[in-house]
Amino acid sequence: FFFCTVGPPVTNPRLGIVVGAGLAVLKAAKALANHESLRVIPFDRRNPHLFQPLLYQVATAGLSAVDVGHAVRALFHKQPDVAFRRGTVVGVDRDARRVELAVGSSLDFDYLVLSAGASANYFGIDGAQEHALPLYDLGDALRARNHILERFEEVDADPGLLADGALTFVVVGGGPNGVEMAGALVELVDMALARDFRHLDLSRVRIVLVESRDRLLPLFSPPSSRHAREALEARGVEVRLGELVARVDAKAVYLASGERVPCRTPIWAAGVTANPLAGTLGLEQAQGGRIVVESDLSVPGDPSVFVVGDLAAAVGADGRLAPQLAPVAMQEGRH
Repeated sequence: FFFCTVGPPVTNPRLGIVVGAGLAVLKAAKALANHESLRVIPFDRRNPHLFQPLLYQVATAGLSAVDVGHAVRALFHKQPDVAFRRGTVVGVDRDARRVELAVGSSLDFDYLVLSAGASANYFGIDGAQEHALPLYDLGDALRARNHILERFEEVDADPGLLADGALTFVVVGGGPNGVEMAGALVELVDMALARDFRHLDLSRVRIVLVESRDRLLPLFSPPSSRHAREALEARGVEVRLGELVARVDAKAVYLASGERVPCRTPIWAAGVTANPLAGTLGLEQAQGGRIVVESDLSVPGDPSVFVVGDLAAAVGADGRLAPQLAPVAMQEGRH
């Protein structure tokens, strides 16, 4: 949540609450903070704010945690009346105009902006949630980095583990996150680990990118999709299009085609589902649990409640749902 008090004191200012600390919220809160008759209070369950599009760089040791995480309070240093509060929202009573917090307290609002984000969608695939590594928060990225590096240490001590897929990395999902992660793994191996593990045969490292549709980056143009595939394959990535993952366990990824890929590092970039908060609000939901919104991003029938970012089922000019990408989230925040 975001609560910000901005500008000179006013009589009976309206109170705006913004839920979340993502890119959409930062754009919205910055603009709302300049409205002299509106108090805006930022409120989120975590601090710092994360630049999620670069988490794959943390996972592959290209960036450190401090490079993608910035203290929310510091983002409002030039707006001294903005007061960030940390907490977890567990419900919203729209009739009473109140948000409920996990600690048992509540906050009243005149306007509410929901941007609680999304989490990994495992599509009910057996073993995926238990064994695959998602990349949706800083903890995920750090766990993935440590896991990847530990596999190289293990094989350095026992090269026989190569036959069991210890250095096979299966990235599930051919969207932006999956494509970037596969490319970053190539860079990690070629530019850093080749120097650190000089006695390992790194030509036996396998990076497999699995996408259920017939091209990578399906939300981008066909030429962009072809370029992404050609660039990855030229660098040694095995791109599997039209392949579904049937199940995952601690030692392998099983494809619907019947192939078993020995693998100790499945990385999940197959899509997201709306934050569970969305299902508690009594609002109409679309694909992936996203909340249906009007053209001004308010919820139908309630012009004082808005939804932005990955949580919003915003529709573009082409009639399709807007993609859950960083540029879209920032545009929605400004809107």
